[in-house]
Amino acid sequence: MHITKISDPVYGDIQITHPLLHDLYHSKTIQRLAYIYQGGITAFIKPERNTTRLDHSLGVMALLQHFGASIEEQAAGLIHDAPHTAFSHVVDFVFPNHEHTYHEVHREAFIQSSDLPEILNNHAIDWRWLSEAENFSLLEQPLPALCADRLDYFFRDGLSLGYLDPETIADFLAHLQPWHGQIVATDTNRARQMGERFMALDNAVWCSVQEVGWYAIMARALRAALQTELLSERDFWSTDRVVMQRLRDAQQPDVQRWLNLLRPEVTFARTDKAPDMIVLPKVRVIDPPILLNGTVTPLSQIDPQFAKLRDAYVAQKQGTWSLKITRTL
Repeated sequence: MHITKISDPVYGDIQITHPLLHDLYHSKTIQRLAYIYQGGITAFIKPERNTTRLDHSLGVMALLQHFGASIEEQAAGLIHDAPHTAFSHVVDFVFPNHEHTYHEVHREAFIQSSDLPEILNNHAIDWRWLSEAENFSLLEQPLPALCADRLDYFFRDGLSLGYLDPETIADFLAHLQPWHGQIVATDTNRARQMGERFMALDNAVWCSVQEVGWYAIMARALRAALQTELLSERDFWSTDRVVMQRLRDAQQPDVQRWLNLLRPEVTFARTDKAPDMIVLPKVRVIDPPILLNGTVTPLSQIDPQFAKLRDAYVAQKQGTWSLKITRTL
């Protein structure tokens, strides 16, 4: 039996022993994710954002193991990010959509052209079924519910950026469990803490003005490269550093003008007048379902104060933003 061991900062040692998981992990498609940063362009500006899509995919698989998911659902978790393009969600600023789902829209075409169908066929599994994360309720749920995907990027970014510590993550996990195909909290206080910490992380990182600004700048560089045919849309299925090198090597003023703004000292602000960019960010909040006395109820229905806080936050963040570049020295 083949055994692969990975040391993970969130969950400790992860072991891959099942032949299906082993074959998927070592596929070219999944190993490519080691060269796709989860933080998109931010990883090129802030070294602490160096988590990869492979790190996250392994974490999702480990969480699904923790919650007792089937091998098939664990496999679905391992491959769920396979269709991500270079720079992850930056592509959703190149081709804006409210849900930031470019990789989902193109999932089938990408996976069909990869080595995953043959591997899954060898294990007598329908690749289309396994690659649709929506078929697996512990893996994927729509916002604001809990799921393994959402919990792992919360834990992983929270730990690496100082918003969570290992003890807090362990405590959260001790108060989460599967219940009729969903992940629920078993303690109201922990659920509130999760909801508040998740919101704080979204505000400071995922949906911060600074990060959204950098994403918008990178999207401008990529659009310029597409317009001059330096890149094609197909090139997005490469890796971060390959595409970045193509852009940096190009002698194209429009591309270089935008790339030169991808620096820590370049800052942004929302504005009502003369914006430099109009962007469509994605706001993320959770509303943990809580299991009490055999009944599952969302936290917002138990805690009106949390509901008010969450609603105010979403109202502040949702919709299009007008951004101005405020500092370029």
